[in-house]
Amino acid sequence: MSAVLGLDLGTTSISAVAVDASGQVLKTLTRHHTADVAGLPPGHAEQDPVVLRQMAWQVLRELTAGLPHPLQALGLTGQMHGILLLDRSRRPLTRLMTWQDRRAVEPHPAQAGSLLDVLLTRCDEEAARRAGCRLAAGFGGTTLFALRQTGRLPHETAGAAVIADWLAAELTGGALVTDRSNAASLGLYDLQEDRWSPALLNAAEVPEAWLPRVAESGAVIGCVTPAAAAATGLPSGLPVCNALGDNPAAIVGSVPLGEEVVQVNIGTGGQLARILPRFEHRDGMETRYLPLGRYMLVGAGLAGGDAFAWVQRTVTAWLQAFGVVLPEAEVYARLEELMRAAPVDAEGLTCVPYFRGTRREPSRRGEFHGVSAGNFTPANVGRAVLNAIAAGMEMFHRLAASAGPWPAERIIATGNAVRRNPLLTQRLADALGLPIDVPTHREEAAYGAALLAGAQIGLWRNLEEAGRCIRHQRIAEPQRLGGAPPA
Repeated sequence: MSAVLGLDLGTTSISAVAVDASGQVLKTLTRHHTADVAGLPPGHAEQDPVVLRQMAWQVLRELTAGLPHPLQALGLTGQMHGILLLDRSRRPLTRLMTWQDRRAVEPHPAQAGSLLDVLLTRCDEEAARRAGCRLAAGFGGTTLFALRQTGRLPHETAGAAVIADWLAAELTGGALVTDRSNAASLGLYDLQEDRWSPALLNAAEVPEAWLPRVAESGAVIGCVTPAAAAATGLPSGLPVCNALGDNPAAIVGSVPLGEEVVQVNIGTGGQLARILPRFEHRDGMETRYLPLGRYMLVGAGLAGGDAFAWVQRTVTAWLQAFGVVLPEAEVYARLEELMRAAPVDAEGLTCVPYFRGTRREPSRRGEFHGVSAGNFTPANVGRAVLNAIAAGMEMFHRLAASAGPWPAERIIATGNAVRRNPLLTQRLADALGLPIDVPTHREEAAYGAALLAGAQIGLWRNLEEAGRCIRHQRIAEPQRLGGAPPA
């Protein structure tokens, strides 16, 4: 039986799956990478692309070792928004500046306000609406503008790409190619006109010649070269399919085509999505491309799994300050135990979990309210953060519902946080008033990239047939304890 591969280049880890024609996962691997660069100025978030490439090649070698099934194609996906600058030979001139980068909120060297403030004053509002999103800190277009304005743009720059697109080109030896989801994630693509936006490129001072050709998500863009085959263990000549962003890939890998659902992803950040047949705009949400020819309204919050990880890190640091050193897993388990015994309302303690800011207000920080003489305990702090994450998803749910009738009967959730944290999952079910299902397979983005690749090369007749392979299991029913009814 034939198989297709999916590779996901995540913010903290790299994952890969091998999937057969029945949709069964034959093999899966996840490896945390060590690409984060330490010692950077505050607000800068960079990863070493060479380390990411080495780790990706290692994961592919391990995945394919001993795999008896003939391989048909490789699909790719990965973290969105970040940008890597390249020379004419596709060699990196910079590190990958990720979606978590906040250098654009630094003061402009010659004008009032931040670099981002100055950029936004130059942007046409209609062009921003057609792009589906407003330029924000961490978006590739914003980061390019910040580099140019501060004199840090390499003179040899000839190309700019998200990490998955660069690795695809490294595999095929061909020119850079991107898809609509990754192109739009840079904040410079006109989704309605289906082209790079002249107005936004002009505002950000980005030459269109630097940007990749845009092709359909999952389309075959080349084949693995002999050199790449030797490095990765992949067969020489294996078709490589155009990468798509990890958010749409997770939806392809978790939601059967045509079903009306609420899709929630809680990973490092958090997103809620509503799938639509056409481009629509709603204030407070982004419009993103979804293969093949669909769109989605996405509420993209920076408060997700990383917000709860803040609780764990803070408790661990406080313990260490008093000479108590515990493994992270033990701290996490004890926190969960304490939170289960704590009241759902955290004894009146509430949280605004913007520890890393928001897209519109990147300099904003987290807040706690309702602190009393006795309620600021680790358990209540954890509960308050989980409640806030769920409340953010509920707000996005209401905004998405304003696009018209939404007969969703369930939430399909993805991301490690929803599986690792049943208390968060229950709060989401309560807040939205819907049961929560998760796919029976893990690594939904890599799985989605594999399904899309298989559909594009003919392993399945189309994406609808590929989507019938997806299986789910229920992990939460709404209890309506402190939650709001569905919008």
